[in-house]
Amino acid sequence: MVCGAELTVKVNKLTSIKTQLPYSYYTLPFCTPSKIVDSAENLGEVLRGDRIENSPYTFKMGDAKMCNVLCRKTLDAKTAKAFKEKIDDEYRVNMILDNLPLVVPIQRPDQESPPVYQLGYHVGLKGQYSGSKEEKYFIHNHLSFIVKFHKDTQSDSARIVGFEVKPFR
Repeated sequence: MVCGAELTVKVNKLTSIKTQLPYSYYTLPFCTPSKIVDSAENLGEVLRGDRIENSPYTFKMGDAKMCNVLCRKTLDAKTAKAFKEKIDDEYRVNMILDNLPLVVPIQRPDQESPPVYQLGYHVGLKGQYSGSKEEKYFIHNHLSFIVKFHKDTQSDSARIVGFEVKPFR
């Protein structure tokens, strides 16, 4: 890829090790592109049950971008319940960039060891505000993406070698 080339993120199914039942990414009311297009690229993806679709997330190669609002959503009781169910069942959001899966780096307690990587990020989590005993649900609705690439020193091309996210609420 050439620096400045547009990179498009694809979304995959929502998965859980707790239920083993996958869902399409757009079964939850995430931000959507103007038209959703299926894009299974090979037989292996079809056989695994992947549901690869386009997304509104785009990047430009070599262009750092800070804090970009993708869309704003207001949840009604029905959609809030759908998010709560997915959080209770520990569902993870899976995405792909240039055929590389999205990972979340987890630093080990031993700071000198390299991080471990988990596929996808949790839809959200349950927790409490400081000083409160009431448990609340929090949706990971702010994402900080890191696209790692290796630049060829003899040309203006680059190859993507990593796709990471840090989810926030």
